[in-house]
Amino acid sequence: MSDYRTERRADRAADADLKLKAKIETERLRAEERRKDREAEDKRRRSQDAADAKERAAKKEAARARRSALVAKAASEAATLFVFAVMGAALIASYSSQLGYFRGHGANTLEATLGAFAIEAATWAFTALAARAERDHRPTWTLRAGAFTLAAFAGVLNFLHWGGVLGIAFGVLAPLAAILWDQRTHPSTRTREDRVKARQTRRRMKDREGTHKAVVGIARSLVLADYDGALTESEAWRRAWRIEHGTDVLGMTPALRARSVKSARLFRDAGEEGDGFSPEALAVDAFLADLFPEGESGGAQRPSDGPAKKRGPLGGIGLSRSGRTARKDDVEPLAAADLEAARKLYDAAPARFSTPAVAKLLGRSNQYAKRIRDAVKDERESH
Repeated sequence: MSDYRTERRADRAADADLKLKAKIETERLRAEERRKDREAEDKRRRSQDAADAKERAAKKEAARARRSALVAKAASEAATLFVFAVMGAALIASYSSQLGYFRGHGANTLEATLGAFAIEAATWAFTALAARAERDHRPTWTLRAGAFTLAAFAGVLNFLHWGGVLGIAFGVLAPLAAILWDQRTHPSTRTREDRVKARQTRRRMKDREGTHKAVVGIARSLVLADYDGALTESEAWRRAWRIEHGTDVLGMTPALRARSVKSARLFRDAGEEGDGFSPEALAVDAFLADLFPEGESGGAQRPSDGPAKKRGPLGGIGLSRSGRTARKDDVEPLAAADLEAARKLYDAAPARFSTPAVAKLLGRSNQYAKRIRDAVKDERESH
């Protein structure tokens, strides 16, 4: 019996111990869950706080950016703000001045009000229409002229009403506001270089029209006769020049062409028949003297009648003509020795191979030297 009771007590003690352990484990698990819940809540709270801080920072930055943009815009539009201030002052001063002027000249209140309002409204209507035309890339000069005219009229009425210094101030204020607004809505984009270039172009066109009146008239007729407007002014000018002067080279006229041909002929004659003491002739003379000494190239001029004559500059061009006729130089056979000497000259200095150089080398006329030069040049260039 005692053993049974002992076992029962042991069992009850073991059950109590198990229950205690289970309770302790349950409390531990609950505590662990509460700890995890607190950590999750703290993490969520920290995340929310960070998100809120980031949002507040973004809002502050956006507000700062808006303030900076507003300040920058105000700074960039300072001129516009001052223009608006002048316009407001001019509007108030002009309206009150015109109202008083009309009433002082017998108009009743309604009539004076309508007159002053009509003048000011028309003035600023012209300015607004000019600004719209500027945006639409349409002509603006008529609208701007209307605004300036009405502004000047309002200034005159202001001066007549007030008189004295105040009248002068209010009289200047009305057109000044119109001028400032015009400059605000029609800014000039041309630089100083553009203006100088435009003046030069206008001056050149004026001089051209005064110098070439016939060509100008023909060009204008061609442009006006063009049905669809495809003919440009430059092309019309070229056609008119060809019609008037017979050439497509602008600036060239028959008189200038004749003068050019005459000058070229005189220059050629001076090179062929002159005394040869030009810098180019002396350079060729020195080159040939070094390349072909007199004993090697026949330094004395070949005689035609009588003893040999000493060559002068360019091989005595002109001296050889006294014993030969042009006809003979044109038809006589080319000597093999002359051809060989010309070949040596060409091989030594192709860039200086010319009729005067060959004439100096051979002591012959330019007609004969030209035939030698052409024969050697064709022979060398064909290889």
